[in-house]
Amino acid sequence: MKTVSLRILLVLSLLIGLGTASPVWTASADTPPADIKIEKWQGQVFTFLALPADKQSDGYEIFTVDQADKGFQGDRSVRIPYAEHAGKQVTVTAVVPFPAGYNQQEYTISMTVNDTGEKLLGRTIRGQLEGLVLASDLENARKQFLGKTIYPKFRELSGLYVPDGNTVPKSVATDIGAPVTVVDVYLGNQSQEPVWLIVSVNGEKAVLPIAYSWTNMPVQAWTESPPWQGALFTEDPRKSLGGSYELWGKIQNGSVEAGMTKGQVELSWGKPFRTEANDSVWIYNTEKLSFDGDVLHLVETLAASK
Repeated sequence: MKTVSLRILLVLSLLIGLGTASPVWTASADTPPADIKIEKWQGQVFTFLALPADKQSDGYEIFTVDQADKGFQGDRSVRIPYAEHAGKQVTVTAVVPFPAGYNQQEYTISMTVNDTGEKLLGRTIRGQLEGLVLASDLENARKQFLGKTIYPKFRELSGLYVPDGNTVPKSVATDIGAPVTVVDVYLGNQSQEPVWLIVSVNGEKAVLPIAYSWTNMPVQAWTESPPWQGALFTEDPRKSLGGSYELWGKIQNGSVEAGMTKGQVELSWGKPFRTEANDSVWIYNTEKLSFDGDVLHLVETLAASK
């Protein structure tokens, strides 16, 4: 089968662009953004993220319309430059699917830079368009978290980098599920977790990266819960999950024991490598955890494979 040419894709993009645009979510004070699948991106506004320092010289893997043929063939020299696009917003004008082999489907995305009118094209890879975040995610993360107390699910967080500072930021230790205050919210430089919550931990500032919505993530990864729930609680887990002071000390030290709930085990050891028996057995490398309902009742060490 011949590859669909860029010209055909552009014609399709134009035809779609002339049609009725998909409904655009409008921010409000109390309504979170819907998770928007790629097919519904037309009319949505995205922001170019900062790129890690070692990738800035390459620019974004997005191209002007007249250079897109070369870019899609792997010519890195025609990528749009980082300095001219970082922080700018684009509106998606058309979304065109194309076959990507192995029964997979990817998309060609047509965009217009809001302040200059520049026309751009990008192609998704595994359902993502790197370097972009839904613009409303930042606004709504600020509404939800700024000034609030949250409870991170980590033993340490990255220290906050201060421009023109003389030292490399060190990690900031914290107890799992301990309260911290969100003092700022801004966009980071990672497409998977593009929103950075800046938190105050015992007088130090640290970074808690999150994804606010599932938009621009492969649909296979989506769950009914918002993605930021993998990084934090909004209520004190010592109350919602229960457990004694001693038990929470064991969670902090990375221990598990019979009597823990699934939520407590996951905080201590993270997500299991795999689950069995309708989620009643969790496997962590050489450890097998068996649950009675939500409560851990047996921890076994598996025999090493020969």
